[in-house]
Amino acid sequence: MKSIRALERGLEVLRLLEQHEGRALQDLHLRTALPKPTLLRILHTLEAAGLAWRAIGDGRWRRSVSLHIGHRPAERNLRFAELAAPHLATLQRKALWPSDLLIYDNFQMELAESSRRLSGLAMNPRYQIGFRVDLFLSAPGRAWLAFCPDADREAALAHYAEHPPANPLSARFLAQGHLPEVLEETRRQGYAARDPGFGGAMEDISIFDDGFDAIAVPILTPTGVPGCINLVWPRRYKLRGKVVEAHLEDLQGTARAIAEGLGEGRGD
Repeated sequence: MKSIRALERGLEVLRLLEQHEGRALQDLHLRTALPKPTLLRILHTLEAAGLAWRAIGDGRWRRSVSLHIGHRPAERNLRFAELAAPHLATLQRKALWPSDLLIYDNFQMELAESSRRLSGLAMNPRYQIGFRVDLFLSAPGRAWLAFCPDADREAALAHYAEHPPANPLSARFLAQGHLPEVLEETRRQGYAARDPGFGGAMEDISIFDDGFDAIAVPILTPTGVPGCINLVWPRRYKLRGKVVEAHLEDLQGTARAIAEGLGEGRGD
């Protein structure tokens, strides 16, 4: 019996999307020898059927994770990013400034998705999916520490007592005992703010500075805080107060929507 060529092409593309890292359109074009317009039709058909999705942060296509959830961290993180992506896109259209989803993993915050490509904001070339962020100086890290279960926070602090942070400012911040005060302020105001001396990387800000400021809120679930989302903007504009006033509720609402999408949203 003769096979259906269009279906064969779709299945071939779906197989190529199995890897967690995803594939760019150019990569799929080279591997399948299909014209890019044909590939895009296939990809959009798979997307409409819930079989594939395109990440905002890196523009790569991936197979949908929501249909075959496993228990491996990589699969959970991909599911998280897949569910969060449309919410981040909606928030960016409303606030104009972009946001990121960062997931707590192995004592750091890891970038899982970002709407920076949608905003036209100049990207830190290091800031790609999988980029790992300091826990004590970044806004998402502070949001996680402030709202996570006590046992998770104590485990993180015990780890860094044995393995001091790579960023020297972060190590000094811990040694000087400022963390409890910062976390209490974070809980009181309902969001975390980036440390003014943090340049966005593990190096000192004098060596590398991405030029951004940020606020972040936790994604609250009954079992803990699996991740956080932020809003970022160029620090030179000195907009923190205005961003908080105009968009904190939007940011918090987006975090709740993501938690509900995970099936774990709190009812408060």
